[in-house]
Amino acid sequence: MLKKIERFTLSTPYLILASALAVVVWAMDWGDVGIPVILALMFLQFVLFQDAMPSVPLLMSALFMVSQTIEDFNGIPFYLYMVPFAILLGMIVHVIRFKTPFWKGKMTIGILIMFAGMILSSFNAEEVTIYYLFYALIGLLYAGLYLFYRNSLDGDHVQYLMKTMMLMGLVVAFEVLIWFLRVEDVLYAIENKTIKLGWGISNYIATYLVMFIPTTIYFAKKLKVGFLFVILAIFQVAMLLLTASRGGILAFAVISLPLLIYLIASKNGLQSLLSLLAAGLAIFILGWINREWFLSLWSRFQTVMLDDSGRWVIYREAIAVFLDHPLFGGGLFARIDGNAVYHMYHNTFLHTLATLGLVGFVGLAWQLWVQFSVLWRQRNAATVILLISLAGAHLHGMLDNIYYMPQFMVLMLIVVSVVEKSNLILEPGLARSR
Repeated sequence: MLKKIERFTLSTPYLILASALAVVVWAMDWGDVGIPVILALMFLQFVLFQDAMPSVPLLMSALFMVSQTIEDFNGIPFYLYMVPFAILLGMIVHVIRFKTPFWKGKMTIGILIMFAGMILSSFNAEEVTIYYLFYALIGLLYAGLYLFYRNSLDGDHVQYLMKTMMLMGLVVAFEVLIWFLRVEDVLYAIENKTIKLGWGISNYIATYLVMFIPTTIYFAKKLKVGFLFVILAIFQVAMLLLTASRGGILAFAVISLPLLIYLIASKNGLQSLLSLLAAGLAIFILGWINREWFLSLWSRFQTVMLDDSGRWVIYREAIAVFLDHPLFGGGLFARIDGNAVYHMYHNTFLHTLATLGLVGFVGLAWQLWVQFSVLWRQRNAATVILLISLAGAHLHGMLDNIYYMPQFMVLMLIVVSVVEKSNLILEPGLARSR
C-alpha cells in the first residue's frame, strides 16, 4: 500500500493536485486549515518515505497559500510560528529512521558562514528580541532544508522538479489573475502597486514568475503540444507585467532573449514562433478594440516605471550602516521603523553588507558560486533553464533583494539540492570522490 502511495506522489496527477490545492486554499482564505494539513502530510512523508522528493510539491504549495498580508511581527499567525518546528521535527525523525548522512553538500560552508554572520550581527543590533531569535531560527531552517534534501533524495528528480516549478508558476499567475478580478480599479492598482497576495507583494510575486516562466518555456520546446505551453508562458508574462515590478520586468527582459533563442532553435521552433506571432496579433487586436483603456494603462505604467521609489537614498543608508559596522553589519533588523515593520535595502549585496557585514557577504558569495557551478555541471536543457531562472531572480535582486524571502530561499535551496544529487548520480566517479 505504501509503495502505491509513494508511486502516486511521484506522478504528474499528484503535482497537479498539490498545485490546485494551493490556489483553492489561497483563494478561499483557508490558510489556517490548509497549511497545518500540508504540514501534517509532509511530516507523514518524512516518516514513511526514504525519498524526500514527494514532500517538495507540498512545501512549495504551502509557501503560496498564505492569503493574509502580515503587516508587522504581531500579526504573524500562530500556525506560521509552528512551521519551522514541524518541518524540523519531521526531518529529524526521517534522518534518524533512515540513517541519512546529513553534512554533505557544497552549500554547507557558505550557509554556515552566513549563519555565523547572523549570530555575530546581534552584537551590533540595537535590540535583540524574540523576533530576532525567530528570524535566526528561520535561517537555521534554511540550512537544515538544504542539508536534508541534499542527502535525502533518492534518484534523479530534475524532471520532477521542472514539472513542479512549471505548475507553481501557474499557481502564482492564477493568484495574480484572481486578485485583479476582485479589485475594483485595475488601473489604480497597477499605478500604485497595491497588489498583495498575502505571501508577497508585487516585487516578490514578480521574482517567482521570473523563476517559473523559464520552466514553462522548457516544456514548450520539449513536448509535442508545446504551443499550449507557449500560450501559458504568455499568460504568465502578462501577469508579470500586471505586478508593475520594475526589477522583475527588467530581469525578465534580460533573460527573455536566451529563452526565445532556446524556444525557436528546435524542431518545433516554427510552431513556437507561429504561436508567439498569433498571440502577439491577438494582443494587438485586443489593444486596438480597447485603445483608450490600453493607452491609459500604458500612461500609468510609465509613471510607475520612471519613479525610483527612493532607491538611491536607501542604498546610501545601507552603505552608511556597513561603514559603521563593516565586519558584522548592523544586525538583521538594521532597517526597521517605529511600528516594528521590517524593511530591506532593495539590493541583495547591499542588504547583506549592511545587516551581516563582510562575514555575511563572504557566505553569500560562496553560496552564489556554488549555485551556478552546480547548475553548470551538466549543461543539458533542464539545468541550463534552471540556471537562467536563478540568474533572472538574482538580477531582480539588484533592485529588490529577494534573497532572504522564504519562498525564494526554499526554492533556490531545493533546486541546488536536486541538481547536486543528479550530478552525483550521473557522475559515479564524482560520487566516489566525495
